[in-house]
Amino acid sequence: MNASDLKGMAVISLGEGTKLGEVDQPLFDLPNRRICALHVKGDSGIAVLPFEAIERIGDDAITVVTSRVTQTPGIDSSGQGLLDLEALRKLKIVNQDGTFLGKLSDVEFDPSDGHVTHLAAHKGGVLGMGGTTTPIGTNASLAAGRELLTVYANAKDGESSADLDAQAREGGTSRSTDDRDRRSVEIDESTNPRAASEESGATPDSSSPDRPPLSPDDPWPEAGRP
Repeated sequence: MNASDLKGMAVISLGEGTKLGEVDQPLFDLPNRRICALHVKGDSGIAVLPFEAIERIGDDAITVVTSRVTQTPGIDSSGQGLLDLEALRKLKIVNQDGTFLGKLSDVEFDPSDGHVTHLAAHKGGVLGMGGTTTPIGTNASLAAGRELLTVYANAKDGESSADLDAQAREGGTSRSTDDRDRRSVEIDESTNPRAASEESGATPDSSSPDRPPLSPDDPWPEAGRP
């Protein structure tokens, strides 16, 4: 669900059968990628509705069990220290390479638990047409200040490094195996003179008693028979 769709939705108390107000803004804990609360605007002003107190987010309204789940904005409320969607859309987004990505254009979340599932930045274009949209990776770390939203893809970099390390380890194992194979061949040749002679093209000395006959016409010498 797009976070922008929350604005203006009616909040209904099931236990009292009354409308408590309408959603003014969703409130974000951006580093943890979660909507933590809603600002609800009613007849008595703004109230804070913790996300965990929501019974259901429907197509037309948001339901709660009772009006007593709402809180008064303040130090002890669930909305303390959170940024609303309007404030987030004003921040300039810069990544770790110092590249300006634009401003927040798209925020989608899971209505069942409030976790943000998709973020995107957009820059350029005229009246919403054209320009460049850049998705913000799910593994990227986010930090919001007064003017900037910074994006640092440290988790992705860690995964890439791990992949390279794994490839290096596999390559090292392969090289080690090849070295062992070569050493095995060298040892075999050094302990098998016949194989070494055949490899080099030299003719074995048939007069030696330790040598087998080269052909039926070249029998063992009588003196060398056991």
